[in-house]
Amino acid sequence: MDRTRIGWVVTGSLLLCVGMTLVGVNAFAGRLWLVVVGFALFVGGYRTMQYGVHGWPSVGGLDATGTVTPGVLARVAGLALSVVLCAYGFLFMGEAVRASAWEPTLLSGAAVVSGYVIGHVAANDEVL
Repeated sequence: MDRTRIGWVVTGSLLLCVGMTLVGVNAFAGRLWLVVVGFALFVGGYRTMQYGVHGWPSVGGLDATGTVTPGVLARVAGLALSVVLCAYGFLFMGEAVRASAWEPTLLSGAAVVSGYVIGHVAANDEVL
């Protein structure tokens, strides 16, 4: 791996860590939009690291011209939905810890897992 690729991996790692720090701190305080920003940074960092390791993946709906196609719009909508679902899931987790209740724990798990699956399909054309 050359230095440029290593730079992409390090930059992505930093974005990912800053994003998850925002998520972790603000989920317990109930600050939804800061949790959303944290997850957006996480997704951006993840994709940046992916670029550094594998190059830009060829994913359906994306073309070299940068044209906005229905496939691109579906991917952007999927990633946005994923980020919001995960953010809500972490807010429910914070509530579950504070209240020691099972209902928010169940909602948290459902939201985070759903958000992960939707986001991974939108980003990579596959669940895993």
